[in-house]
Amino acid sequence: MSKETLSQTGQSFRKFALGTSSQIDKRSKSYMDLAKGLGTTAALVASLSFPANAVSGGGLDFANLDITGQDFSGNSYKGKDFTQVIAKGTSFKKSNLQGCRFYKAFLVNADFSGADLRGASLEDTSMDGAVLKDANAAGAYFSKSLLDAASLENADFTDAQIPDKTLLLVCERDDVTGNTRDSLMCP
Repeated sequence: MSKETLSQTGQSFRKFALGTSSQIDKRSKSYMDLAKGLGTTAALVASLSFPANAVSGGGLDFANLDITGQDFSGNSYKGKDFTQVIAKGTSFKKSNLQGCRFYKAFLVNADFSGADLRGASLEDTSMDGAVLKDANAAGAYFSKSLLDAASLENADFTDAQIPDKTLLLVCERDDVTGNTRDSLMCP
């Protein structure tokens, strides 16, 4: 195959790759049909101009959505992106939220009771009235908004990243006792 033909093929694929998400399935099939006829080198060049449609954590993420008052209880959202989500009064009770990103999320009155938040990022969030009772937040990342949570009772914060000044104030809370206090390594 000549360089000119290869160049034209690459240009065709760039034009082909543009379009709406509803065209992805049609494009994928056409791409595979064309790649079969072009050979390995041309297929590689064509694939480099084909857009990636991956989403972190696989599947639907929730970044920048308003999920106020919705029920996310008892399900797995492992690795999902909840960046800048508005989740006022949303229930995440007993959900698997391992590795989720809640960066700059509005989590006012959200309920994380019994949730698995291991390795999750809850930095720069609004957590006024949020409930973390019985939550497993081992290795999670928090900012000073953790102070605004309504309940930290019986939560596990082993190896959680909490700013030093915030940690001292968290340790003074009445609901930080027993295992919660131990997991925070309070003085």
